[in-house]
Amino acid sequence: MKRWGWLIVVSLFLAGCTAFSTGGKPERPHEAAVKPTEVKPLPKDIHLVALGDSLTEGVGDGEGKGGYVGRLVPLLAAEERVRTVTVENFGKRGRRIAELEPVVDAHRGELGRADLILLTIGGNDVMNVVRSHFFDLSYERFAKESKAFADRLDHLLISLRIANPDAVIVLVGLYNPFSTTLPNIPEIDDVIAEWNKASQAVLSRYDRTIFVDIQDIFADRDELLHRDEFHPNAAGYEQIAVRVYYALNERKAWWVN
Repeated sequence: MKRWGWLIVVSLFLAGCTAFSTGGKPERPHEAAVKPTEVKPLPKDIHLVALGDSLTEGVGDGEGKGGYVGRLVPLLAAEERVRTVTVENFGKRGRRIAELEPVVDAHRGELGRADLILLTIGGNDVMNVVRSHFFDLSYERFAKESKAFADRLDHLLISLRIANPDAVIVLVGLYNPFSTTLPNIPEIDDVIAEWNKASQAVLSRYDRTIFVDIQDIFADRDELLHRDEFHPNAAGYEQIAVRVYYALNERKAWWVN
Protein backbone atom coordinates (compact mmCIF):
# COMPACT_ATOMS: atom_id res chain seq x y z
CA MET A 1 0.00 0.00 0.00
CA LYS A 2 2.85 2.36 0.71
CA ARG A 3 4.19 1.89 -2.82
CA TRP A 4 0.81 2.69 -4.36
CA GLY A 5 0.48 5.72 -2.08
CA TRP A 6 3.75 7.18 -3.31
CA LEU A 7 2.71 6.60 -6.92
CA ILE A 8 -0.53 8.50 -6.37
CA VAL A 9 1.35 11.43 -4.77
CA VAL A 10 3.87 11.61 -7.61
CA SER A 11 1.10 11.44 -10.23
CA LEU A 12 -0.77 14.33 -8.61
CA PHE A 13 2.43 16.39 -8.43
CA LEU A 14 3.19 15.89 -12.12
CA ALA A 15 -0.40 16.72 -13.06
CA GLY A 16 -0.09 19.97 -11.12
CA CYS A 17 3.11 20.87 -12.94
CA THR A 18 1.47 20.48 -16.35
CA ALA A 19 -1.61 22.42 -15.32
CA PHE A 20 0.33 25.60 -14.56
CA SER A 21 2.64 27.64 -16.78
CA THR A 22 5.59 29.71 -15.60
CA GLY A 23 4.32 32.30 -13.16
CA GLY A 24 1.60 30.05 -11.77
CA LYS A 25 -1.16 30.98 -14.26
CA PRO A 26 -3.30 28.21 -15.74
CA GLU A 27 -2.80 27.71 -19.46
CA ARG A 28 -5.79 27.95 -21.73
CA PRO A 29 -6.13 25.70 -24.74
CA HIS A 30 -4.57 27.24 -27.86
CA GLU A 31 -3.96 30.53 -25.98
CA ALA A 32 -0.79 31.28 -27.96
CA ALA A 33 -2.70 30.97 -31.22
CA VAL A 34 -5.40 33.49 -30.22
CA LYS A 35 -4.55 37.10 -31.17
CA PRO A 36 -6.68 40.19 -30.53
CA THR A 37 -8.48 41.47 -33.62
CA GLU A 38 -6.79 44.61 -35.00
CA VAL A 39 -9.34 47.41 -35.24
CA LYS A 40 -8.52 49.76 -38.10
CA PRO A 41 -9.71 53.37 -37.82
CA LEU A 42 -12.63 54.19 -40.05
CA PRO A 43 -12.05 56.48 -43.05
CA LYS A 44 -12.59 60.09 -42.11
CA ASP A 45 -14.44 62.93 -43.80
CA ILE A 46 -12.30 66.07 -43.58
CA HIS A 47 -14.09 69.41 -43.42
CA LEU A 48 -11.68 72.22 -44.28
CA VAL A 49 -12.34 75.94 -43.71
CA ALA A 50 -9.95 78.50 -45.22
CA LEU A 51 -9.69 82.11 -44.01
CA GLY A 52 -7.53 85.03 -44.95
CA ASP A 53 -6.34 87.15 -47.82
CA SER A 54 -5.69 86.84 -51.56
CA LEU A 55 -3.45 83.78 -51.11
CA THR A 56 -6.38 81.92 -49.60
CA GLU A 57 -8.60 83.20 -52.41
CA GLY A 58 -6.02 82.00 -54.96
CA VAL A 59 -5.33 85.29 -56.74
CA GLY A 60 -2.69 84.81 -59.42
CA ASP A 61 -3.48 81.16 -60.07
CA GLY A 62 -3.62 81.18 -63.87
CA GLU A 63 -4.84 77.58 -63.93
CA GLY A 64 -7.93 78.40 -61.87
CA LYS A 65 -7.40 75.54 -59.41
CA GLY A 66 -8.10 77.54 -56.29
CA GLY A 67 -4.57 78.44 -55.27
CA TYR A 68 -2.85 76.40 -52.58
CA VAL A 69 -6.17 75.47 -50.92
CA GLY A 70 -7.55 73.88 -54.08
CA ARG A 71 -4.29 72.04 -54.71
CA LEU A 72 -4.14 70.72 -51.15
CA VAL A 73 -7.51 68.95 -51.45
CA PRO A 74 -6.44 66.08 -53.77
CA LEU A 75 -3.30 65.55 -51.69
CA LEU A 76 -5.41 65.03 -48.57
CA ALA A 77 -8.04 63.00 -50.42
CA ALA A 78 -5.36 60.55 -51.59
CA GLU A 79 -4.62 59.55 -47.98
CA GLU A 80 -5.78 56.01 -47.22
CA ARG A 81 -7.69 57.03 -44.11
CA VAL A 82 -9.44 60.03 -45.69
CA ARG A 83 -12.77 59.37 -47.37
CA THR A 84 -13.84 62.84 -48.49
CA VAL A 85 -12.58 66.43 -48.27
CA THR A 86 -15.02 69.32 -48.32
CA VAL A 87 -13.93 72.96 -48.48
CA GLU A 88 -15.40 76.31 -47.50
CA ASN A 89 -13.15 79.16 -48.60
CA PHE A 90 -13.66 82.63 -47.12
CA GLY A 91 -10.46 84.22 -48.39
CA LYS A 92 -10.67 87.71 -49.85
CA ARG A 93 -8.14 89.87 -51.63
CA GLY A 94 -6.74 92.82 -49.67
CA ARG A 95 -7.79 91.57 -46.26
CA ARG A 96 -5.67 92.49 -43.23
CA ILE A 97 -5.64 90.77 -39.88
CA ALA A 98 -7.81 93.43 -38.20
CA GLU A 99 -10.55 92.53 -40.69
CA LEU A 100 -10.64 88.83 -39.83
CA GLU A 101 -12.51 89.02 -36.52
CA PRO A 102 -15.83 89.90 -38.24
CA VAL A 103 -15.25 87.02 -40.67
CA VAL A 104 -14.84 84.61 -37.76
CA ASP A 105 -18.01 85.96 -36.14
CA ALA A 106 -19.96 85.59 -39.40
CA HIS A 107 -18.87 81.99 -39.95
CA ARG A 108 -18.81 80.47 -36.48
CA GLY A 109 -21.09 77.65 -37.57
CA GLU A 110 -18.80 76.59 -40.42
CA LEU A 111 -15.71 76.99 -38.23
CA GLY A 112 -17.31 74.91 -35.49
CA ARG A 113 -17.67 71.97 -37.90
CA ALA A 114 -14.13 72.23 -39.26
CA ASP A 115 -11.48 69.55 -38.81
CA LEU A 116 -8.84 71.77 -40.39
CA ILE A 117 -8.64 75.58 -40.51
CA LEU A 118 -6.20 77.12 -43.00
CA LEU A 119 -5.08 80.72 -42.68
CA THR A 120 -2.99 83.14 -44.72
CA ILE A 121 -2.74 86.67 -43.40
CA GLY A 122 -0.14 89.41 -42.98
CA GLY A 123 1.01 90.24 -46.49
CA ASN A 124 -1.35 93.19 -46.71
CA ASP A 125 -0.32 94.34 -43.25
CA VAL A 126 3.27 94.53 -44.49
CA MET A 127 2.12 96.35 -47.63
CA ASN A 128 0.21 98.82 -45.48
CA VAL A 129 3.48 99.79 -43.77
CA VAL A 130 5.04 100.28 -47.20
CA ARG A 131 2.22 102.47 -48.47
CA SER A 132 2.00 104.54 -45.30
CA HIS A 133 5.74 105.19 -45.00
CA PHE A 134 7.04 104.77 -48.51
CA PHE A 135 9.49 107.67 -48.27
CA ASP A 136 10.75 106.92 -44.78
CA LEU A 137 10.69 103.14 -44.52
CA SER A 138 12.86 101.60 -41.84
CA TYR A 139 13.39 98.30 -40.11
CA GLU A 140 12.04 99.84 -36.91
CA ARG A 141 8.69 100.67 -38.51
CA PHE A 142 8.26 97.09 -39.66
CA ALA A 143 9.29 95.75 -36.24
CA LYS A 144 6.69 97.94 -34.51
CA GLU A 145 3.92 96.76 -36.83
CA SER A 146 5.07 93.15 -36.40
CA LYS A 147 4.42 93.36 -32.68
CA ALA A 148 0.95 94.81 -33.27
CA PHE A 149 0.27 92.04 -35.78
CA ALA A 150 1.32 89.38 -33.26
CA ASP A 151 -1.09 90.82 -30.67
CA ARG A 152 -3.95 90.73 -33.17
CA LEU A 153 -3.02 87.17 -34.17
CA ASP A 154 -3.22 86.13 -30.53
CA HIS A 155 -6.75 87.55 -30.25
CA LEU A 156 -7.70 85.87 -33.54
CA LEU A 157 -6.56 82.47 -32.28
CA ILE A 158 -8.57 82.93 -29.10
CA SER A 159 -11.66 83.59 -31.25
CA LEU A 160 -10.95 80.54 -33.41
CA ARG A 161 -10.50 78.34 -30.37
CA ILE A 162 -13.79 79.57 -28.91
CA ALA A 163 -15.48 78.67 -32.19
CA ASN A 164 -13.69 75.32 -32.42
CA PRO A 165 -11.54 73.90 -29.60
CA ASP A 166 -10.42 70.84 -31.55
CA ALA A 167 -9.64 71.71 -35.18
CA VAL A 168 -6.07 71.81 -36.40
CA ILE A 169 -5.19 75.42 -37.28
CA VAL A 170 -2.53 75.99 -39.93
CA LEU A 171 -0.99 79.42 -40.49
CA VAL A 172 1.01 79.78 -43.69
CA GLY A 173 3.83 82.26 -43.15
CA LEU A 174 4.89 85.22 -45.26
CA TYR A 175 7.36 85.25 -48.12
CA ASN A 176 9.28 88.14 -49.64
CA PRO A 177 7.95 89.41 -52.98
CA PHE A 178 9.53 92.82 -52.41
CA SER A 179 13.14 92.21 -53.42
CA THR A 180 12.73 94.10 -56.72
CA THR A 181 10.07 96.58 -55.61
CA LEU A 182 11.77 97.63 -52.35
CA PRO A 183 15.47 97.86 -53.16
CA ASN A 184 15.83 100.67 -50.61
CA ILE A 185 15.14 98.20 -47.79
CA PRO A 186 17.89 95.59 -48.12
CA GLU A 187 16.85 94.12 -44.75
CA ILE A 188 13.42 93.11 -46.08
CA ASP A 189 14.30 89.41 -45.85
CA ASP A 190 15.13 89.91 -42.18
CA VAL A 191 11.87 91.83 -41.73
CA ILE A 192 9.84 88.93 -43.15
CA ALA A 193 11.82 86.38 -41.12
CA GLU A 194 11.21 88.29 -37.87
CA TRP A 195 7.53 88.71 -38.74
CA ASN A 196 7.24 84.94 -39.25
CA LYS A 197 9.15 84.26 -36.05
CA ALA A 198 6.73 86.41 -34.07
CA SER A 199 3.73 84.62 -35.62
CA GLN A 200 5.22 81.22 -34.90
CA ALA A 201 5.77 82.22 -31.27
CA VAL A 202 2.08 83.09 -30.94
CA LEU A 203 0.98 79.75 -32.41
CA SER A 204 3.28 77.86 -30.05
CA ARG A 205 1.07 78.94 -27.16
CA TYR A 206 -1.89 77.01 -28.55
CA ASP A 207 -2.42 73.28 -28.96
CA ARG A 208 -3.11 71.71 -32.35
CA THR A 209 -1.57 74.53 -34.37
CA ILE A 210 1.00 74.37 -37.16
CA PHE A 211 3.08 77.18 -38.62
CA VAL A 212 4.23 76.54 -42.21
CA ASP A 213 7.27 78.53 -43.29
CA ILE A 214 7.37 79.22 -47.05
CA GLN A 215 9.90 82.07 -47.16
CA ASP A 216 12.61 79.84 -48.58
CA ILE A 217 10.37 78.63 -51.42
CA PHE A 218 10.21 82.08 -53.00
CA ALA A 219 13.74 83.24 -52.24
CA ASP A 220 15.19 84.41 -55.57
CA ARG A 221 12.48 82.47 -57.40
CA ASP A 222 10.70 85.09 -59.53
CA GLU A 223 9.44 82.29 -61.78
CA LEU A 224 7.06 81.31 -58.96
CA LEU A 225 5.38 84.73 -58.91
CA HIS A 226 2.43 86.01 -60.90
CA ARG A 227 3.06 88.83 -63.36
CA ASP A 228 1.99 91.31 -60.67
CA GLU A 229 5.24 90.32 -58.87
CA PHE A 230 3.36 89.90 -55.61
CA HIS A 231 1.09 86.84 -55.70
CA PRO A 232 2.21 83.29 -56.42
CA ASN A 233 1.45 81.84 -59.82
CA ALA A 234 0.16 78.30 -60.39
CA ALA A 235 3.60 76.80 -59.80
CA GLY A 236 4.06 78.87 -56.65
CA TYR A 237 0.72 77.75 -55.23
CA GLU A 238 1.62 74.14 -55.99
CA GLN A 239 4.79 74.56 -53.92
CA ILE A 240 2.81 76.01 -51.01
CA ALA A 241 0.25 73.19 -51.14
CA VAL A 242 2.96 70.55 -51.04
CA ARG A 243 4.69 72.29 -48.11
CA VAL A 244 1.40 72.45 -46.16
CA TYR A 245 0.68 68.81 -46.96
CA TYR A 246 4.06 67.67 -45.65
CA ALA A 247 3.62 69.75 -42.50
CA LEU A 248 0.26 68.07 -41.90
CA ASN A 249 1.68 64.66 -42.70
CA GLU A 250 4.25 65.07 -39.93
CA ARG A 251 1.31 65.46 -37.51
CA LYS A 252 -0.89 62.88 -39.25
CA ALA A 253 -2.48 61.65 -36.03
CA TRP A 254 -3.97 65.10 -35.52
CA TRP A 255 -6.02 65.25 -38.67
CA VAL A 256 -7.03 61.67 -39.37
CA ASN A 257 -7.90 60.40 -35.89
